Amino acid sequence: MKTKRILIYALMAFGIATLQWSCSKDDENVTPEATEQDPNAPKGQVRMGITDAPIDNAEVNGAFVTITEVRLDGKRYDAFQGPKTINIAELNNGNFFTLGDGQFQTGTYSKLTFIFDYEKDQFGNAPGCYLSKVDGTKSKLVISGNARNSLDVNTKPFTIAQNAATDLMIDFDLRKAIKTYNENSKKNYSFVTYGELQSSFRVVNKTTTGTISGQMSGYNQAVMGNVVAYVYKKGEFNKSTEAKGQGDSSVEFKNAVSSSKVDGNGNFKVSFLEEGDYEIHFASYKASGDASSSATLNAFLSLSSALDLNKISVKSNTDIRLTLAVTGVVGL
Repeated sequence: MKTKRILIYALMAFGIATLQWSCSKDDENVTPEATEQDPNAPKGQVRMGITDAPIDNAEVNGAFVTITEVRLDGKRYDAFQGPKTINIAELNNGNFFTLGDGQFQTGTYSKLTFIFDYEKDQFGNAPGCYLSKVDGTKSKLVISGNARNSLDVNTKPFTIAQNAATDLMIDFDLRKAIKTYNENSKKNYSFVTYGELQSSFRVVNKTTTGTISGQMSGYNQAVMGNVVAYVYKKGEFNKSTEAKGQGDSSVEFKNAVSSSKVDGNGNFKVSFLEEGDYEIHFASYKASGDASSSATLNAFLSLSSALDLNKISVKSNTDIRLTLAVTGVVGL
């Protein structure tokens, strides 16, 4: 009888522990309620926009995210009127979508939170976050390995001052945010892991940023494939590391600050770069197979320029214009 009682107590303890673990796991996927701003606190103007470093894939013609709410350090940003479904893929080369422009409680902040709706867009159609393909189908996007629909993005501390304007720009880098995988012998897509998705967002004060743009002669897209300009903080580019997939989702060029696709005429533009010294590298991609295939990294371009491409000093509200000439290609 004593042995039976011990067994019963052990099973009860195991059941309670399992229930607690299950509740804990469920809590991870529950989005906490936003806190309200103090209506009597002083306010400053906050403008917020979102832009993108583009994704390259022949079968993808759009990348849509549905955002239902935006928060600053847990407080609801009321100037954003969600839900809004935004085609992030078309916000390149300095283009951006205005999320909101309104009053917000003064103070110093260091975290933005985005609440996504994976299931339906702003019009009630399914899904809410997806890639649209040239064949008319949609590939639903959710965070890989995690059902959370909220994403916390830590930022450099910024201050909202009374009777002043704070102009935030959110760079959502689709190259870092989307991964491909095989499902039932077919290619599919998802967001990368939660931590990797956090790293695909960059938040800057728009008024203190500059641009690197340019044009390269001697670029033959038919021969060299698609080319992407990757911008790094000076001294932070390591070709052997960056050309390989890093992390759980094998993200290439993981540490790039931003990037831009070079168009067929050799033009490119990387916007919203904070003041500082940068270096820029050009990588060539070629499709492997039919038109719907993902492009694979092929080589780096060797270029001549009047400026040192390993030390480009960016200042606020300036455009560093590069005139480049392709002199050859360098293997991986």
